Amino acid sequence: MPKTTTFLTGAHTTKNHWLAGLLMAIFSSMTMAASNNEEDDARWYEIELVLFAHNSPQALDAEQWPAIIGADLPLEALLELRLPQEIAPQVADEMIDETITAESSSAEAPVADTTGPPIAFQLLDESEWQLQETARRLRRSSHFEPLLHVAWRQPTYERARARPVLLYDGMTKPLIINGRPPSEAEIHAGPPNPKLIGTVRLSVARYLHLATDLIYRIPVTQQAAVPIPDFDLWYDRPYPTLYEPQGPAYRLKEWPAVRGFRLRESRRMRSRVLHYLDHPLFGLVVLITPVELPKAEDSESAAAQ
Repeated sequence: MPKTTTFLTGAHTTKNHWLAGLLMAIFSSMTMAASNNEEDDARWYEIELVLFAHNSPQALDAEQWPAIIGADLPLEALLELRLPQEIAPQVADEMIDETITAESSSAEAPVADTTGPPIAFQLLDESEWQLQETARRLRRSSHFEPLLHVAWRQPTYERARARPVLLYDGMTKPLIINGRPPSEAEIHAGPPNPKLIGTVRLSVARYLHLATDLIYRIPVTQQAAVPIPDFDLWYDRPYPTLYEPQGPAYRLKEWPAVRGFRLRESRRMRSRVLHYLDHPLFGLVVLITPVELPKAEDSESAAAQ
């Protein structure tokens, strides 16, 4: 009888199943470890953006712009930046009392661990911005209108795994809808009528790439020539003559509207270098800086102190 048939019978079958299960468990643990290592080995970057509009009315009529209704946001993959965690006044008072008590006692006050990893996709405070002077110059110039200034840190992967980050004007403050914060039952991706909305997506392989898909919306006055009905034309001229030239007549109709202008671009970036992406009506300045993560031994020594 062939060995293969004997191997699949009796006690050999139980042993084979156990061995197969062991191999599957080892393979699964290796896969999870590889996935965790891939997460741990992600390259971190700090991204800072300054977005602004051009105060140039001539650009609006410089060419025929495509009609843009709204932003097509990838809601399933979309990442929203979190606001910095604020400390409630009551909690702050308790922390101050604990600090005073600890300082007055003989025991040493505990030292906060500041060597931990950075928080991903959380807005940085203004004190951590690097483009303060650039934003200040834009505000002082009459040629530009500041729209948004944000910065955050994130792990960055190859393009297939990179996820878009949602941006919109006013995102540095809590979202208010109809005079109140939105309830849990209300789902909104940004404000209901944004002036600026869109996404940016940072990826890294051999080079850094930043993909932008932003829409800038401004109020405009739409105009159209509307034919004048024959009856209205006759009513305006109650005494027409036979020799009066006949033919279609038009009147100019105007109405307020909102038009959107899109900046969709993918560009290779260099870290620590200021980049400029432009559109005739708006643009943005980008600075991408590598983030050094704390080493494991540094975290262990800080925890032991």
